[in-house]
Amino acid sequence: MAPPLRRSGPAAATSSVPPLMSSVSIEPFQDGHLAGAAEELAARHERHRSAVPLLAPGDSRAALEGLWRKKGVSGAVALRDRKVAAFVLAEVGERARFGRSAWVPHAGHATGDDELLRDTYAAAAQVWVEAGTELHYAMVPATVEALEPWYRLGFAHMHVEGLYRGGAQEAPTAAGVTLRLGTRRDLKDGEALDLEIYRLQARSPSFARLALERAAHRAQWSEIDLDEEGLRYVVAEDQGIVVGHSLIYRAEPILGYPADAACLASTVVREDLRRRGIGGALLAEMLRVAEDAGYGSLVTNWRMTNLVASRFWPAHGFRPIYYRLHRTIGSG
Repeated sequence: MAPPLRRSGPAAATSSVPPLMSSVSIEPFQDGHLAGAAEELAARHERHRSAVPLLAPGDSRAALEGLWRKKGVSGAVALRDRKVAAFVLAEVGERARFGRSAWVPHAGHATGDDELLRDTYAAAAQVWVEAGTELHYAMVPATVEALEPWYRLGFAHMHVEGLYRGGAQEAPTAAGVTLRLGTRRDLKDGEALDLEIYRLQARSPSFARLALERAAHRAQWSEIDLDEEGLRYVVAEDQGIVVGHSLIYRAEPILGYPADAACLASTVVREDLRRRGIGGALLAEMLRVAEDAGYGSLVTNWRMTNLVASRFWPAHGFRPIYYRLHRTIGSG
């Protein structure tokens, strides 16, 4: 079984993936490729921002170096006349609910040449698969230009990452529902309510049968620190019962995320009470709370096959910025 592509040592064999031109070579990504790869990533990000002006400029070199220093990162680089022309990097290893998988993150790929990207992925993926990694994911800018070569590599559209900028919205009416900041006493109800998301995702047409350990899920919710800086928890209450909730926390630095971005998570309304405007009212309240907390933008994600979510978020102003693509080796 071949070892993963590494930062140093003998180069992994890539001769089975012929370069497009004699002046192009493909080899394992190493430290010396960082500067050239960062230039390619910066160019990709500028194209992305031209298509989606909501995105922030970002520091491509810092994003790439932060990724490269993580444990388990490996990949390949294409050199044209000894200059970086494409690269693909992934975090390879075990992940909860996903098992052994390779994740190409936001800053993990760039090129101006679609075919060269396909060749570079092929070189990297060959080693990942030989090491037993057959689930591959990639975070790709939500533009036709960026997505096209990944689709031609057999990847499919799985999740959407959306960005909202624009401040608070006018709150719709949800008769009999009270919106307020959640307390520690609400977290037990919140944990049970969060299961609604898993039940919905398991249905057609998503069929997302992710394993869920209820004890671990309870522990995760019980450990939420409502005093954490930047974290806010909002609940919707009907006759003293929590029927919906939403949570925000400070976003990690991701290429293109505004510096004032918060992540919006676990937004859900009890299924039997939907179509009463509770979801819209809950989101409007969360936008107000986020603005008061100093956030100027929100980032959230949804599964494209979740028909409710894939209509709700764009209708409320969330603009797709990245797509999570997915490929299962040997499935077709």
